[in-house]
Amino acid sequence: MKRGLLNLLIDLLAAIALLVMIATGYILRFPLPPTTNRTHELWGLSRHEWGTVHSWASIGLLGVLLLHVILHWEWILTTIRRRFASTNKAVSRQRFLAGIITLAVLVMAGGLFAWLTRLGVRELDTPLHPLRGRTDVMTLPAVILPTNLTVVRTVDFQRDVLPVFEASCIGCHGPKKKRANFRADRRENFFATANGTPLIVPGDAAKSRLIAIVSGEVKDMKSAEDHLLPPSEIELLKTWINAGADWPSKQPANQSTKNP
Repeated sequence: MKRGLLNLLIDLLAAIALLVMIATGYILRFPLPPTTNRTHELWGLSRHEWGTVHSWASIGLLGVLLLHVILHWEWILTTIRRRFASTNKAVSRQRFLAGIITLAVLVMAGGLFAWLTRLGVRELDTPLHPLRGRTDVMTLPAVILPTNLTVVRTVDFQRDVLPVFEASCIGCHGPKKKRANFRADRRENFFATANGTPLIVPGDAAKSRLIAIVSGEVKDMKSAEDHLLPPSEIELLKTWINAGADWPSKQPANQSTKNP
């Protein structure tokens, strides 16, 4: 392949990867902000799926740049040494005008993209989270207390709590990824006291750090916004914890989160 064509191909790939990164970064910040992963989508993809596209685009851009440096380091040095300002005033004006036109086109393209993403976002009829939209959560068996007539709903770990961890936690804290050396599919990680206060204090949701994390009260932790849960799920976790945080030591054999 000729050197000029190879340079053009590499630059084109780098430009495409950069544009994809900018576009997906905008999507993750504005049309699909944090906490919308399970309730909204854009052009058929959820927020986490757009995040995956963003990650692969960044890896692709890095790879292309490294390839460019390795294969064309002489060309890069030559380009840096060139004079950018021409002594010919007419040529300088033409370059200035071309730069203005290019900038205007890029601004218009960016505005059009922002407008299209705003129009493309839609709320899902059936949210991705397995608990959202379930009618049986509201019809759980209830016990009426004669003293104050308070309705206490029974929350089951396998049926109600585990799906929350599977949908929102285990993807980053599970068998495949174990960020912060934490496993959301293991009971001991929530109740261990080796590092101070456990994440879950059975019978006391107010003292459980898990509730503070998923409700946004802990703002100084890494990726704090990614740990937020919808209010309905936070209340479900509170109810479960206040009831004793029952977590069976043995899970059914067909559970996807069974410890390896």
